[in-house]
Amino acid sequence: MKNSKQFSQRLFVRAPGLRRQTSRAFVRFLWAFVAFTFIFSMSAQGAVAADSNSMALLPVSNNMELFPNSSIVDKDRFMRESHGFLVEELDGRVIEEQNPDTAYNPASAVKVLTAYATLKHFGPDFEFETKVLIDGSAVGNLFEGDIYLQGRDPFFNTASLQQVFAAFKSQGVNTVEASLFVSSDFGFAGSARGQKAASALKRLFGGAKKKRARTLRTAGVRVNLKNAQVKAAPAQATVLTQVKSPNILALLKDMLSRSDNQMAETFGQEVGGPQAVARICRADFSVSSDSLSIATTSGLGINRVSPKAMIAALRGFKKLLASHNLNLSDALPIAGIDQGTIYKRFTESDLKDVLVGKTGTLKQTDKGASVLVGEISTLWRGHLLFVVFQRGRNTYQLRQSQNLFLEHLLSDSGGPGLKYSG
Repeated sequence: MKNSKQFSQRLFVRAPGLRRQTSRAFVRFLWAFVAFTFIFSMSAQGAVAADSNSMALLPVSNNMELFPNSSIVDKDRFMRESHGFLVEELDGRVIEEQNPDTAYNPASAVKVLTAYATLKHFGPDFEFETKVLIDGSAVGNLFEGDIYLQGRDPFFNTASLQQVFAAFKSQGVNTVEASLFVSSDFGFAGSARGQKAASALKRLFGGAKKKRARTLRTAGVRVNLKNAQVKAAPAQATVLTQVKSPNILALLKDMLSRSDNQMAETFGQEVGGPQAVARICRADFSVSSDSLSIATTSGLGINRVSPKAMIAALRGFKKLLASHNLNLSDALPIAGIDQGTIYKRFTESDLKDVLVGKTGTLKQTDKGASVLVGEISTLWRGHLLFVVFQRGRNTYQLRQSQNLFLEHLLSDSGGPGLKYSG
């Protein structure tokens, strides 16, 4: 294989020279360079550096007009400092890099860190369980009595509730007249645990302020919920069913595919919060607090991660998954295949089915950020880990520049390799 050319210098910053290519390849490359230069000149107008007491960020401006007398070199430097990227082979050999040690706002790429800490804590097959007990009597197809929900599944929702009443249906009951009691650690659809979760359930069935709770058909069962409170199940209560959540791996795949902020914050709470996630990642990936510091586990707000630290996180995540006989594609969405943030974006691209990754976008915080991190499968170089961090509010232009960069990385590496979907 020929030594890698520094094509990122041609695409991201400048074009010092072109290697020999066929006429068709030359025209294609020239078109791409012109388009890329235009996109970056547009996106740079919205770029800005954010203040951080813990890390030194390169000074940039959100408006080139602040430098009316600046030279082309100054503007070129401005664009270069607004974008950090790193591409490595799996053995750690650097293919391309720019500002790899500079800390940027990683936006929702923080969810990769959260997913790593969660997977390490629970394992891929763990399922949250909620025990459903009843205390009452069934006469014909009517159940009257009390229902008890015991468990701390943070993802218990209306779909889980339907499983509860499906259990009644399986026993021939199609009408339930009951009071609902939950354990103090029970949560419902992201609400606080205990009484607040009980109240949320009550509102679902008509609202506590109404004199008569309206009935609701759930899994074909007509339900009249009289009240909902926190109370332990009595000794005589019997088990009706157990409701299980999807396993941790499926939940993480869903979170990363849709970039669900609430799920990410919930997972963060389960493992001890953002500081715990940061400590775990810094220790496991051997990076400093200057390179990795997060205030949220969803990526909202002000967080700081360098391209080098994020590459270490991707490599660590890949290694952890491999210890369970899994691949990155089992957790990260496959471009153009898995529904979510990178589905439509790559349906017509050569990157379809040979890229797995996590996007991130902030339009206001830190005056904007757009990122894409993950892995691509190439013909000549095999799997490559990549990180692209950008500052700016021009989301469309920034995403186009990311796509262009990765498409040329793919082309420079021989084209698409093995597809992730098989």
